[in-house]
Amino acid sequence: MQKLADQNLGCVLRMGNNLWAKPILSMTQKFLRAIFLLLFMAEFASAQTIKGSVKDGKTGEFMPFTNVFINNTTIGTTTDEKGRFELSRTDLPGTFSLVASFVGYTTREKLVSVGPGETQTIDFVLTPLESVLTEVELKSRRDKPWERNLRRFENIFLALPDDAVAGEVEILNPWVLDFQKVNPDKGPNYIQATAQEPLIIDNKALGYRVTYYLQDYKYYKNKSSFYGLAFFEDKTPKDSTEAANYLLNKQTSYQGSIKHLMKSILLQEAPAQGFDLYVSLPEQMNRRRTNTYTVELGESIVYLPQESIRRIPLRNGNFRIIWPDRVEVHFLKKNWRNDYYLDIYHPIGWVSAPGGYFDIDRNGVPIDPTQVVLSGYIGRPRMGRSIPHDYVPPSTFENLAAEVDLGELMRNQWENRRERPYFTTNKPFYYPGETVWFGGAMLYKNPFYQDSLSQVIHVELRDEKTNLVFTEQYRIDSGKIDGSFALPDSLDKGDYFIRAYTEWMRNYPEKDFFLRALPILEREENVEQQTLPEIDYAGDLVFGMKSESIPTDTGTKLKLALSLKDALDEAVSARFSISVTNSEQVTQIANQQTILSAYEWLDEEEGEPLQIHPSYAIEYGVTVAGLFEKTKRKQPDVSPITIVRGDLLDYGIVKTDSGGYFRATGLNYTGTDTLAFAALDSKRKPYGNVTLTPRTIPVFKGSFPRNEYKTYRANEGQLAYDFFGEYILMEEFVAEDQRIEALEDRNYGYGTPDQQYTKEDLDNWPGNTLDRVIGMRFGNGRMGNYNYGLDEGEPLIIIDGFRYPYSDGETAKDVLQTFITDEVKSVSVYTLNANVFGLAGFAGVIMIETIRGDRKVRADTKFDDLGFAKYPVKGFAETVNFPNLPNLEMPLQQRSTLYWEPLVETNDGAYELEVYLPPGVKKLSVRIEGVTEDGIPFWKVFEWAN
Repeated sequence: MQKLADQNLGCVLRMGNNLWAKPILSMTQKFLRAIFLLLFMAEFASAQTIKGSVKDGKTGEFMPFTNVFINNTTIGTTTDEKGRFELSRTDLPGTFSLVASFVGYTTREKLVSVGPGETQTIDFVLTPLESVLTEVELKSRRDKPWERNLRRFENIFLALPDDAVAGEVEILNPWVLDFQKVNPDKGPNYIQATAQEPLIIDNKALGYRVTYYLQDYKYYKNKSSFYGLAFFEDKTPKDSTEAANYLLNKQTSYQGSIKHLMKSILLQEAPAQGFDLYVSLPEQMNRRRTNTYTVELGESIVYLPQESIRRIPLRNGNFRIIWPDRVEVHFLKKNWRNDYYLDIYHPIGWVSAPGGYFDIDRNGVPIDPTQVVLSGYIGRPRMGRSIPHDYVPPSTFENLAAEVDLGELMRNQWENRRERPYFTTNKPFYYPGETVWFGGAMLYKNPFYQDSLSQVIHVELRDEKTNLVFTEQYRIDSGKIDGSFALPDSLDKGDYFIRAYTEWMRNYPEKDFFLRALPILEREENVEQQTLPEIDYAGDLVFGMKSESIPTDTGTKLKLALSLKDALDEAVSARFSISVTNSEQVTQIANQQTILSAYEWLDEEEGEPLQIHPSYAIEYGVTVAGLFEKTKRKQPDVSPITIVRGDLLDYGIVKTDSGGYFRATGLNYTGTDTLAFAALDSKRKPYGNVTLTPRTIPVFKGSFPRNEYKTYRANEGQLAYDFFGEYILMEEFVAEDQRIEALEDRNYGYGTPDQQYTKEDLDNWPGNTLDRVIGMRFGNGRMGNYNYGLDEGEPLIIIDGFRYPYSDGETAKDVLQTFITDEVKSVSVYTLNANVFGLAGFAGVIMIETIRGDRKVRADTKFDDLGFAKYPVKGFAETVNFPNLPNLEMPLQQRSTLYWEPLVETNDGAYELEVYLPPGVKKLSVRIEGVTEDGIPFWKVFEWAN
């Protein structure tokens, strides 16, 4: 009979081996399908038996009352008083994982294969755990970083936040979880979770109590994974209504799942069950994928007939499914929000088989989950939607329960995109004319969204009547904030404050805006000494500082070594700011704002879901907005606006909406520059009028922070001030023995690229043109940079430091085809980091360095601005670096701040710095403020005396 099945199945496979066309189902095929179904259902009525024993690995004694179960099922038992067990059923899978567990012992699993009528003997040996903490001990180790990790774990493990069952699934003993950051030698860092005991999950939606033995959990920057062993127990419903809800939610969770799909393929019922399958084709460099299903059908996806999927029966009763590289799965029997296609409204997911096949049992359950990679809708289910493998769905389904909690979806959508700045200043108070240095970072409710959120921060100085003194805008570089501004000499004394925010933050409650007190004193006025509060870090953080003084001709060079360790004397990685001030000149204020209070914002949760209607867009650089008005009726309602900075220093095109409004973001320059705007026709002649809309400043509401302090008059000449002026520029120097770095070594000043190909890399593709090399990495030819609302266009190409001027109709591919790898020294590709190139880099940037360096392109930069509307537009504020290293050929100047570094990072818990002390300096305050890699914020002041 088995031989006949193989032969008949082979006939079906040969008849359906045309992968790209729908075959016509003949009567013969229908007959063969019927035979396959009969073969599939036959010979499974005989009982399958598993028996065995469990022993203690230390004592060798048999272990009574040990749990023995089949992974991911409701099938289980316990050992008897003699440590033996037996399971005999007719519905066991052909191959499964058998698990033995006992509290205080390691959990063991064994892969078992048992056919109908067979008996297998499986024996286990369990090893006692070396140490088991009590519940009280486990709970005492929990802190806010652990709580944040737990919330993230629950969102990944239990259910997505917008899933309707998310609020009905709970881990009853979360304290058994522990989280730690892992820094592997190769690959990205990740958060790992371990559990000393099995997790007990109460699923009130599906009616299960699940005992889950966590084997592995990893959380990366942009993905996560978990694996474990689960035993399901049916809960007894309290009434008929709850029983009906259990049934409905189980059916909802089953329909469209991987198990439903595989069972349908096994029985060749995929279309009847609501599945349409498509093979995803490799992306083409010369074609960009659309979001329209009818356009993509036949281009990026091709229909996959179920008869073309090979199903090979295995001797152990399982089946091997031969699978294409990547299959797009459409499930037609549910309505679903769809971000992938704009013209269809059902769930879409993807199933990949890295090995080209996977094995499943007769219930459609993959034998080895690592053989299958799921994404999209079919990859949504978590433990909250998990049903045991032995669940038998009804032949017909009731109306499905809601799968999405719309309120939570809205909350999650906007909560994920919340951001807030925090920065500290080099000292707590200032005098008119001084320079204020500040530095810190953006805080994100969900760090996943960091790269897609604001890259511009607006900083205001306001007086005690909340009047605006001035406002500037600064870059946000990879979430970091670093800047400075000079206070006007004419500033009156008073309690001023800083307000900082991004344009995107204006969509959210104003309480997210950052406020920092900035007292301004009169000359010769100082703040009385205060006692600083001692911060208790519960023994988690231990700070240290060592010093060494070295006399010099102009003063003293002080070497400081800072250390940061945990309670186990292990080094703690962290990022923080450092300020060193003359403590006789600068008094630390006790109630000044610190990062400790700022981080409480991350743990705040809104009582009601945020329902915002974004009126302010994200800024990726200097932003301009304006209005185009037609001067003739025949002129188009939607017009392309060409924007040019200076003499073609930067350029871009943005379309207006039907009302003539336009907005462009991504410009990158400091100071004030002239921008030219015009709508150009096909002959590049300007038409219509363009006016620029000035940026509005949000009105200040509410109260502002004030520091508590008392002042006294110092003796004349006793105080030193942070007046630098031109002194900063004079102090720059280059060490004679230091190699002067060539401009091309620093990518011509444009920073680190997102992808880089060295000469060694390019030698792997000898004789290939660059379009083929880059196309291997970016399949559809697009660089993947943010589109700042600008027209689609070609990537900016820079050859040996000079921008390439495209000819009419010329594409990046045309240019790259003129280069072969043998003549190129390196290729740098900018995508997410392309904002440094301004508007011209909105489609990405390709920087080419040739071996000979003689293919430089010098474009004609003469710009004819006739007919363009020209406006001066303020760019980023000028920021100067603090002069930590003075000009040693000049006497050291007296000043109140002697060292400032806005953000340093250390991986070994240690940081060394050198501070140059002018004559007479006897006392210093060294203030550090930052956060550890585990998310623990800290603030510490060291005192040093000579």
